[in-house]
Amino acid sequence: MPNPPRQVTIAQVAEYAGVSQASVSRVLNRNQKVDPAISAKVRDAIEKLNYSPSQMARNLVRGRSNTVALVVPDLENPMFQGVLKGLAREAALDGYRVLVADTAERVADEEDIAVEARSRCDALVLVSPRMPAERLEALLARSGPIVVVNRPVASDPAAELSVDYEHATRTLGEHLVALGHTRIAYLAGPPQAYADGLRRHGLAELVARHERVEVFDLAAGSQVEDGYRAAEDVLSSSATAVIAFNDLVALGLLARLRELGVDVPGEISVAGIDDIPLARFSAPALTTMSVPRLELGAQSWRRLRDAMAGSPATHPLSYRAILEARGSTGPAPEASGWLSPGRPVLRIGDRVVARYEEGTSIDSVLSPRPYLHPVETLGGVRVTDSHPTDHLHHFGIGVALPDVNGTSYWGGRTYVQDVGSVMLENQGAQRRDALTVDDDVLVERLTWIDEREVAQLSEVRVLTGRPARVGERDAWTLGWRSTLAANFGALTLGSPATNGREGAGYGGLFWRFPRWDATVITRDGEGERIAHGSTSPWLAVVDAGRRVTVLLAQPEGRPALPWFARVDEYLGIGPAVAWDEVVSVPEGGRLELGIDALLIDRAITDAAELEQLASTLGAVVNTPVAGLETGLVANPARHS
Repeated sequence: MPNPPRQVTIAQVAEYAGVSQASVSRVLNRNQKVDPAISAKVRDAIEKLNYSPSQMARNLVRGRSNTVALVVPDLENPMFQGVLKGLAREAALDGYRVLVADTAERVADEEDIAVEARSRCDALVLVSPRMPAERLEALLARSGPIVVVNRPVASDPAAELSVDYEHATRTLGEHLVALGHTRIAYLAGPPQAYADGLRRHGLAELVARHERVEVFDLAAGSQVEDGYRAAEDVLSSSATAVIAFNDLVALGLLARLRELGVDVPGEISVAGIDDIPLARFSAPALTTMSVPRLELGAQSWRRLRDAMAGSPATHPLSYRAILEARGSTGPAPEASGWLSPGRPVLRIGDRVVARYEEGTSIDSVLSPRPYLHPVETLGGVRVTDSHPTDHLHHFGIGVALPDVNGTSYWGGRTYVQDVGSVMLENQGAQRRDALTVDDDVLVERLTWIDEREVAQLSEVRVLTGRPARVGERDAWTLGWRSTLAANFGALTLGSPATNGREGAGYGGLFWRFPRWDATVITRDGEGERIAHGSTSPWLAVVDAGRRVTVLLAQPEGRPALPWFARVDEYLGIGPAVAWDEVVSVPEGGRLELGIDALLIDRAITDAAELEQLASTLGAVVNTPVAGLETGLVANPARHS
């Protein structure tokens, strides 16, 4: 084969133009002091000879390469790939390229690889270096500028860019503890990884906060295969939850557990760290701590650029990861009561019977608010509906008032005197300020904000959920108490009925049921016509076909509110605050709302039996340990 043509040299350009090589170099570097005639000869020679200047040679002349190096312990890890992408994208905007070196977790070679990479580039990014601290300090002293990601730098803290992995593991641990887990395994990372120590510190803080919680280490690593191999150790450890060093380890564990037929999260919960792209597409989707990979890379370049320009950063920078709770974590097998304050679920025995939604995703015209949905019996019959096509603003079980000083916290259309139902821009929202769960009690603090984003009232909401037995059948009880406080001024509470629409006195605690072929029964009789407006202390919704009864009782000790009861058009029930008269609450005053419910997989239509059950319902819902000598008693196993 013919030899490839040799590249034209700068000496040949100089000879052709009849000038010195120094003159050619000055023209190539756009020196403005070169004689125009000489510049013309050089440009003509370049064109005629098809000369292309060597980039390497130009870099030698200029003293820079317009490249930076990135050194990582494992380029297969998508976490490091994300940092690379952010670095390369940001550096390209300034005309720089990125060279990559992978140490393949070879600690002994890491320093030499970093030194060689730095010799070819203008600056260096070290991601999670494994080398001893004294070697890292020596490298920084002779090879800067360098940015170090996820490793402290004693001699130059400003070179440090990190993720707060202590906070990340502690947050994951709190998430699992809230789900009832007390035995948590940690699949440890590489022993030489500084970030592994940070994770351990976070878990140690978790144990210090929760005396019943045990966290123990199991050897693993940082790759998918490490998690896969650790599955048998995890299963023999009796842990009910696992926190893996990173997502790759967690995904490897999930794959092996799936092969072994282990139910995740039914039998064991699994969580990772980093939120790599595959995490949300695993089966089940992986709960993890989301790390800003791209931003770490972009910020690395910004710091290198400033350092090369003579204005290095003056302080270290640390990011906090964000919890992404997905399907791979769930209640501990033995846990019961309210679990997980992030998105609480109520578990009775081995069933999740209710979920409590914050409601922030609700459209503003539907009056955003927290609500319970779905709610189910122990037999799995769903007893709530949410966002139904007939009334998009109905959401499970919640507190909804159509008129608070002219603002609607009901959603949808508003009834206007002599006009009818119209859509107005008067929808408020219920904002969660705080929420705690403790065993079978959930406490939430809310502020009701009007359409102008002005606070109108405060609410403290207490929800209890407990097992019970009715005769020989298991059931469960739900208690709801809301205290509305006029902390921001006097309140006037109305309804469409107080505004002229007869029979439309809805507003208060409202329970939207699915479309059932149901019967409503009160002390006054059976059917919608009798129930609607009744002040019976209890009301039962019975579906004979589904063999289910939901018995609702108003709290004892205060007059019963009229029942708003719709059955034929849709099934929605609730005690009404402003049935046919406006209710006024003076500044500093309070309004108490409440309901107790029994959910049982049996159709009870006998009014006398319903009366007897209702008479003891409040005691079961509100007594921490209730041992009642009636047909309705608290489950003693729940409180052993």
